[in-house]
Amino acid sequence: MILKIANDNRSIIKKGVYLFCLVDYPKIQDWEWNNILAFISYEKACGDKLEIVCENDDILSAVQDAANKIDGKEYIPPIADAIEEFVYHAANVDAAQKILSSGKLLSATKAYGKTGEELAIERKANGWEDPAHFYEYVMFGWGTHLVGDYVVLSEDFPCEEDFVKGNFDAGVRFYIRYKDIIKHKGHAFDGYHPIKVKDEISLFDYLFACIVPEQYKEQIEKHIPQELITKVYYLPQRGLSLQEWNNKVVECIGML
Repeated sequence: MILKIANDNRSIIKKGVYLFCLVDYPKIQDWEWNNILAFISYEKACGDKLEIVCENDDILSAVQDAANKIDGKEYIPPIADAIEEFVYHAANVDAAQKILSSGKLLSATKAYGKTGEELAIERKANGWEDPAHFYEYVMFGWGTHLVGDYVVLSEDFPCEEDFVKGNFDAGVRFYIRYKDIIKHKGHAFDGYHPIKVKDEISLFDYLFACIVPEQYKEQIEKHIPQELITKVYYLPQRGLSLQEWNNKVVECIGML
C-alpha cells in the first residue's frame, strides 16, 4: 500500500494508494495525525509493506520519522474528543432484515461466507477498491456523512436527477455511539474509517437507533426482535434528495 499525503479534494483508497488529503495543506490537524498514525500502525500490524509519499519534504520527513517509531503492535488511541458523537453502518433492505433477525451486524466475510480476497474482487466491479482484509470488519462512517448510502447504492447507482428528486431507495442505518463502540474488544482504527469492528457486533449491546426509510416498513417490522422495537424509527424518504434525507436522519438522531 502507498500512503500519499496530498492537497486534493477527497481522501480515497484506489489502486493500492491511500490518497490522504489534508484540509489545510500543508498543515496537519491533530485528528489527521491520529488517522495517519493509525493507518501506519494498522498496515504494519497486517504485515503489509507501506510506502509513504508526499510532495512536501517537511511533511514527508515528519511522517516517515513517526512511521519508524511504530512497531506494528502499538495501540493508536482515538482523539480525546471524537469528531462526532455517532457512527453508523448502512445496509440495503434485504441485508437489514437479516441483521435485525439475527440481532447482529456481521462483517462481509461472515455475512457472505467468502474470503476477503473474493469480496475485494467482486466489489471492485462496483468501484470499491478496499483491501481484502477490510472485509473482515464491520465498517462505520461518521453519523452525519453520506458515505453509507453511497455504498448501499453502488450496485445500482442512481443518476444525478434521481438523487435530486428522491427517486432512489436509501439504506437502513444502524447508529451506535462512538464512546460505546470503542469499548468493543474487536474494534480497530485503520486511519480510513472512523472505527471498525472485527467479525460481528451485537445490536442488543450496542445499537442506539435504527433508521429505516418508510417505504421498507412492511418488509422490516416483522424481522425486529422484541428487545429492539423501541430503537427502530421509520422516516419518509421518497421525494427527498440524498442530502435532504441525510439531514432528516441526522436531525432525528439528534432529537432521540
